[in-house]
Amino acid sequence: MADCKKCGMSYNRDEYEVCPYCGEEPGKDSVISGESFAGEKHLNDTGRGVLNEKKIIRDGVDNSQKSAGNKLKFIITGVVILAIIAAVIYAIFAFSDSGITVPDKYATIQEAIDAAEDGDIIVVQAGVYRESIDFRGKNITLQSVDPDDKTVVEETIIDGGGSGTVVSFRSGENEGAVLSGLTITRGSGVLISGGSSPVIEKCIIEDNNAEFGAGIAVFDSSPTIRDNTITGNAGFLGGGLYIEESSPVIENNVISGNRAEMGSGLVIISNSAPEVTGNLIDNNMATRLGGGIVVAVNSTPTIRDNSITNNRAELNGGGLLIEESEPLVEDNLISANRAANGGGIFIVNTLSYNLVIRNNGISDNLSYIAGGGLYLEGSSPAVENNEFKNNISEYLGGGAAINNSAPIFENNIFENNQAEDVGGGGAVWVSENSVYETTEPDNNSYIRNIPDDLLQQ
Repeated sequence: MADCKKCGMSYNRDEYEVCPYCGEEPGKDSVISGESFAGEKHLNDTGRGVLNEKKIIRDGVDNSQKSAGNKLKFIITGVVILAIIAAVIYAIFAFSDSGITVPDKYATIQEAIDAAEDGDIIVVQAGVYRESIDFRGKNITLQSVDPDDKTVVEETIIDGGGSGTVVSFRSGENEGAVLSGLTITRGSGVLISGGSSPVIEKCIIEDNNAEFGAGIAVFDSSPTIRDNTITGNAGFLGGGLYIEESSPVIENNVISGNRAEMGSGLVIISNSAPEVTGNLIDNNMATRLGGGIVVAVNSTPTIRDNSITNNRAELNGGGLLIEESEPLVEDNLISANRAANGGGIFIVNTLSYNLVIRNNGISDNLSYIAGGGLYLEGSSPAVENNEFKNNISEYLGGGAAINNSAPIFENNIFENNQAEDVGGGGAVWVSENSVYETTEPDNNSYIRNIPDDLLQQ
């Protein structure tokens, strides 16, 4: 049996010399055209017309299948193109804030930083990441899934494992480098140096230990540190923060429960000029000096609109200690702090009227020896428009104690302050080697101070 090349029917070539259906000779090439089908379609008596019509139908089915196949190929091609476009978009926006890249894309945060470029956003999924990281000069954002959600921040943790600095900015990063909404713990906190100016915001920085700046240490840099909770850190200088030869912005942070030998909340030292505004500095404890803040060595910060409360120093400056510096201290609440001297504020070795203490509420502070609200030693600040209320000294100067100093006091209110020693100066105690300078007549107000208002020795 063989198939006819013209009509496609099978027949026995030993029995027939030509195709019995269409008369085609075996081995003869033929071109099947539309005219041949049309011309042969009437030969129904031999069946050739019907068979040719069947062949036309078969060809039609084949063509429709080919058309469907082409459509399928088009659809598949379209899907492939869309997949390629999606891959390209993902590659472009791999670090965008719409995608979580750690640990989905990178197993560690440092791997993501190393792969990032300036302007990228790395989003970190909730979890504990046991590593120390360095921004390595890259101006990128590193953030949790939702920096505004406290629970998310608490659950997105970089754990330094007690092996040094947890997060480092030390390669000149600028304000485009942002750390936002993570918990930094169990190391030496955050280090900012080398002229860097990153933004640290909405983080929890807790349970770190370091000699200088257990929570955040800033050297020769100008970062912005805002809206963070800095708590439970411990060090020698600056349990919460340490600022040296720097001018950062420190605003709207909670700095609480930190411990240090000096400056348990914040140390500002060595020609530093930060803006410290709107912070809660509360319940910090120094074993020697400056429970809340220490300002020292030619520093000129602005300390404004803060609540400096419930801090303690074993020796001097429960709330704030100032030495050899000229800060502007204004519009703060300095309350419920305690120390041996200067329960609220202790100022030493600053003979300059450029040191201004103005418009503060200095209240409910306690000293065990002298200066419930304020103690001055070898200093001459301008003390203006403050309210000294309900401060207590167990010995001298319920409101203020002045020793070897020549300050200017103008328009202050001294009310309900108390010195326990008879004749100790309920409002103000002034040593014999000091000058208590006021306007003439004295425009300060003295109301119900015990045992007396002013004692000049």
